[in-house]
Amino acid sequence: MKKIDPVKYELNPMSLMSLVLSFLSLTIVTTMIFLPKESNGYLLLLGIDTFICLVFWCQLLADFCRSKDKTTYLKTHWIDFIASIPIIEQIRFARLLQIFRVIRLIRSSQHVLNQIRSNRREATVASIFLLLTVLVSVGSALMLILEGKVPESNIKDASDALWWVFVTISTVGYGDHYPVTVLGKMLAAVIIVCGVGLFGMVAGLVSSIISDPEQKKEQDDARHEREWQMMLANQQQLIERLETIEKKLEKSNHNE
Repeated sequence: MKKIDPVKYELNPMSLMSLVLSFLSLTIVTTMIFLPKESNGYLLLLGIDTFICLVFWCQLLADFCRSKDKTTYLKTHWIDFIASIPIIEQIRFARLLQIFRVIRLIRSSQHVLNQIRSNRREATVASIFLLLTVLVSVGSALMLILEGKVPESNIKDASDALWWVFVTISTVGYGDHYPVTVLGKMLAAVIIVCGVGLFGMVAGLVSSIISDPEQKKEQDDARHEREWQMMLANQQQLIERLETIEKKLEKSNHNE
């Protein structure tokens, strides 16, 4: 895995993903301020915000593991770690610093597309996390709106909506929760198609890792190295045999 430098203002696909999710997280937290804590809407947004925080932690820990200077990275991004703590919604506004940092990067950088093109695998991972978060957020919210007040519906609260959207995205389909309205079924169809596409992206990513051109090049270089070693060994054996024959001929001539 490619090492990243602990630069304070670093631009990469994961940073762009973090920018979008930071806007989404701040919107959710702001909305939660005006909702009663016992309402289904509040509990749903709380679950979505917690999921986004887990995505933030995955990104931060991945960057921390790849950083060459981990101490400098912690000094630069400690506020991001604190702002990504779940449950405590108020500290989520600290992610404004992350937003300003990435916006400054985008404004000062002339090679945003080049950054994405040169880190295609990382861009794929960022896209997967971003699409997954959007599907969970939008899918669960819309399903609760469409099905929450229908008498014959079995999706009544935030936990049911979140559980349904995760099961639907994974295409497992337990059948314990399902939509009963026409609009709910249409939404479920869209979520299923998106889930299949999402897992297709994951499969493509795994395939690219397995058939990594750099890894293949290293394997070819190692194979060529072994072939050269065998050739050199055979050449050395041939030289030793020739020297033995030459010594025998010299000894024979000397005896004559």
